[in-house]
Amino acid sequence: MSDLENIQTLDQAQHANFIWTWKSNGRGNKASIWIPYFDSLEKNKKLKSWVAEYNGGAVALDLNKIDFIMFYGACGQLPLEFLDDLARHQIPMMIHRRNVPSPYVFYPPSKSDDVDVLTTQILFRKNVIKRTYIARCLIRERLHAMQRFLPTVDKACFKMNKCRSVAEIRNIEANASAQFWKNWFSDLEVDASRREDHPINKALDAGSKFLFGILLRWVLFHKLSPCHGFLHEPSSYPSLPYDLMEPYRYIIERAAARVWKNGITAERQLVTETLSQIKIDLDEPVYVPATLQLVRRKNLLHGAVLALRAYLLEQVPRLVLPVEGMRKGGRPPNCGYSIPGEIPLRKQKSPAGDELRPGAKS
Repeated sequence: MSDLENIQTLDQAQHANFIWTWKSNGRGNKASIWIPYFDSLEKNKKLKSWVAEYNGGAVALDLNKIDFIMFYGACGQLPLEFLDDLARHQIPMMIHRRNVPSPYVFYPPSKSDDVDVLTTQILFRKNVIKRTYIARCLIRERLHAMQRFLPTVDKACFKMNKCRSVAEIRNIEANASAQFWKNWFSDLEVDASRREDHPINKALDAGSKFLFGILLRWVLFHKLSPCHGFLHEPSSYPSLPYDLMEPYRYIIERAAARVWKNGITAERQLVTETLSQIKIDLDEPVYVPATLQLVRRKNLLHGAVLALRAYLLEQVPRLVLPVEGMRKGGRPPNCGYSIPGEIPLRKQKSPAGDELRPGAKS
């Protein structure tokens, strides 16, 4: 085990290629942490915390200050006592390797007073009307975010309102996406399509995986099944995080486009800079008209899970997804949730219009 002076704390552990922590701005100001190429884990009595050694150093894990842990490329052993502590603190844990498509997930046991949202999720998924409604809400916001490069967005949304199955909705989304990507690549002066082996597509894929990890954390945290999505039929992979990502893919696309237009075209650097830009964008304050809140953009992802949970538990009659927009007065609609990490409005100005989600309306 490393000497005490060589052990980093959560506040110190910030490294682009090794450890990265992210304060959630929620209750207790807890942090998410991912640890690359984990080697060993021991309990340190002097520090009153677990100490994880990895390829690059060692970090003290104070479980009172953590809300999610991911071990990437793990090769060490996890003591059973550590798993017991995770369960006691209700901390989800994920183990992921580059060549393993599905991560291993440690899911803390539910408390005796927890609401059974999982059963409701599966029942809603089997209900054609409710499943189609959820899919329509997700894709509608996705289409609105395409508005800059999709002049036919209103026509596509009108057609989608008449859809009575998820297959019909996905067909409309596929046709809209084909037009969107054609215009999007043309704007970048790139002679490619979305499915080609091109550096810009690698950056988009990396951004998708990054947002997937954030959404998966909140899906697990709120006791939903990641494998029972509403847009995709198979339940053999974690599709729900990708479903919930649809309204927020513009974050990835805008970051990748900005980096490309700055002249960074080499694949490795393009991917790295795109992820860095996404992290910057996720930390920016945005206004959410649905809840009359000012929050950081990353909290929209948490809010999407909360919105779905509120609808599944029938706390509200409609699924109201949080999207960024212009500040307005009046009473907030009954959306069934508020987004954690609110920034007091008296201390912040509302975001400028050019920082809005593409296609956002006042």
